[in-house]
Amino acid sequence: MRLLNAVIGTIALASLAGCGSNSGTGTSGGGGGRGGGAVGAVTVGPGIQFVSGHNGSQNPAVDTIAVGATVTWTWTGSLPHSVESEGATAFASSAIMNAGSTYSVRFDTPGTYQYDCAVHGTAMIGTIVVR
Repeated sequence: MRLLNAVIGTIALASLAGCGSNSGTGTSGGGGGRGGGAVGAVTVGPGIQFVSGHNGSQNPAVDTIAVGATVTWTWTGSLPHSVESEGATAFASSAIMNAGSTYSVRFDTPGTYQYDCAVHGTAMIGTIVVR
């Protein structure tokens, strides 16, 4: 598990170097737990899962970031997935992304942003809390 977290953290840090951005709005919430990888790094797992690189939470993957920070989703495994926001704030990756793909969103407004996978719906969910 530690090796997996280290690999996820390394991939996430590398992907943060070339981030694109979008903005969003929302309301407040919370997260926390184990892990230790990069804040704002989410792995789109080899199965039906989103995994926070920072605290290891999954389905829902919950990560808390600072205002102005960027979250980067990194695809692993062979299953097709996507990222799409739930609610009033709109962000979405391409319809289907595959292993090695990344998608980044910059969050400039405090709040809670929920997302899922368009392919797997509520079986794959996550939350970004921006403070």
